[in-house]
Amino acid sequence: MYKIEYSPMALEDLKKISKYIRDNWGENAEKRILKKITSDIRNLGQYPALGAELGKMIDVPTKYRYILSEGNYIFYYLDSDRIRVVRVINELQDYIQQLFGDNLETN
Repeated sequence: MYKIEYSPMALEDLKKISKYIRDNWGENAEKRILKKITSDIRNLGQYPALGAELGKMIDVPTKYRYILSEGNYIFYYLDSDRIRVVRVINELQDYIQQLFGDNLETN
């Protein structure tokens, strides 16, 4: 079983998602959706290769993998005995820009 670690940005993403859902659809929806997202993340602890390789989708080498949960991409990578959750980004956002910024263009 892999240990799950969240980056500060991933924790901030989850707070923003939580607030957005609560403000737009109420507390019950917020609890249900956040429970599903965190459950999917915990599932990675047992099945770390569950997600797809991001590099295959964007045709740029990267260690990141991703899964989709409740309309949000969960980006993570394997680090020895840990799953490091890097970001949780809504599927409607420009997740490439959010993950890599201008670094993708300069590489």
